[in-house]
Amino acid sequence: MKKIVVFCVLLFIISSGCVTEERPTMYKRTDVNLTSAHSPDKEVNWMGHWLGNYDREPLLREVAQNFELMNPNIQLNLKFPQHIMGFRSKQETAKYIAKMIRTGNIEWDVIWMDDQIYQYTSEELDDPQWGEKYLVNFEEVPGFKATQKSFTIEDPVYRKQTGGMIVGPYIEGYYHTIYYNQDVAEEMGIEIKQYGMTFDDLLGYVKQVSEYNQEHNTNIAAFFEANDWTTVEILFQNLFKSELQNFSKAKEEVGSDEKNAALLKSFQAFEELGKYNPLIDSYKDNIWYQTRHLVLNDKCLFYIHGIWMYSHWMGIDEEKTKKMIPAELPVFQPVDYYSGGFVPTWAVMKDAPNKEEAIKLVMFWSTSRMAEKWVRSTKMPTGLVGEVSSTGLEDTQFDTFEAKITDKYGSNVYYSANAGYIFGEENQDLSTAIDYKLMQLLDGEITAQAAYDEIMGLVE
Repeated sequence: MKKIVVFCVLLFIISSGCVTEERPTMYKRTDVNLTSAHSPDKEVNWMGHWLGNYDREPLLREVAQNFELMNPNIQLNLKFPQHIMGFRSKQETAKYIAKMIRTGNIEWDVIWMDDQIYQYTSEELDDPQWGEKYLVNFEEVPGFKATQKSFTIEDPVYRKQTGGMIVGPYIEGYYHTIYYNQDVAEEMGIEIKQYGMTFDDLLGYVKQVSEYNQEHNTNIAAFFEANDWTTVEILFQNLFKSELQNFSKAKEEVGSDEKNAALLKSFQAFEELGKYNPLIDSYKDNIWYQTRHLVLNDKCLFYIHGIWMYSHWMGIDEEKTKKMIPAELPVFQPVDYYSGGFVPTWAVMKDAPNKEEAIKLVMFWSTSRMAEKWVRSTKMPTGLVGEVSSTGLEDTQFDTFEAKITDKYGSNVYYSANAGYIFGEENQDLSTAIDYKLMQLLDGEITAQAAYDEIMGLVE
């Protein structure tokens, strides 16, 4: 009887792929240990991602449920960083991974992993190639390469993000953007360029925010920022690369006098911004995940991040999300490339107790069906192979922004999670030091020349 029930459920799942999907309902559960009528003999501990995200958490749970139905011998123990470590933080996740490696106690078979978490873990372990020793190389998993868009395999910049290896499927594609709160901009009388913004434009906007606060005795910040994720670094990196005017130079991990000059100019730009007290007052105490709603509450004008913020904000307040407008990142001068890319979402620990089952779970994400589900749900591109129909896609400011950036820059998108793009591969671990200098500059605590001299003193 149980076999008949399972067969019927599987038949329903397969047939449902032929009908138009409705938007999934947001699950209110904060944790899950999935069970079914079978008696599994394996349990995969899975560190999840996207808890509370408008469309991505339901997608994640749908995948988990379908995987268990199709693999009755495997049970998933799905938990999120908020439950494992107490809160969501890429830096804390990296520390947790490093602790597992140091102690040899591999508690999680599948771990949350992207380019930034990989970099933070590199710094924790003082080993940029730690992944080769402790993570499964999915390039060696049979059938994996065929599931990924060819450029993610052929362009070495993608594997360089994670220590020269491919740690998992490139589910998540993204563009960076400088969001602005339309209500705040209108209240202050600021007309913001959604496309073609220059640094001089941005400096003018920040100055207007300062003047408005002085005239009206208000305290609205120009920029949101958090203590555990320095997102103004995205602005810095885009300005720096725009000064180079060459996509190949912007990507390559080779230092040069030209890049040193671009670094100083970018620091000088941040020093200019710092003259207008642009940071939200609470930035030193803000935990990013816990305070990402502040811009929705009109506490600041700009919010620099990825287009994935659509999913975050829609899960918080659908109505307030409508006033958030994604704008093109400012540049010193126009270029034909932009900040963005494709990143993995999960990795499998090489010494995981249930490694083969964990690999099977991660491969379960790498299908053309998943590619279409992802694009429809998140309004973001994906590195998975798949044809995505435009039927049923909405036409919001988020869809329009993605379409225009894709049309303008094509595949010329790149973002580096380490400092190798400035000083060369041997100095890639200087990212945290640079982030600290950026905050000092915006806080008016240091000059651009002093910041430059201190960073150059660390270069090998």
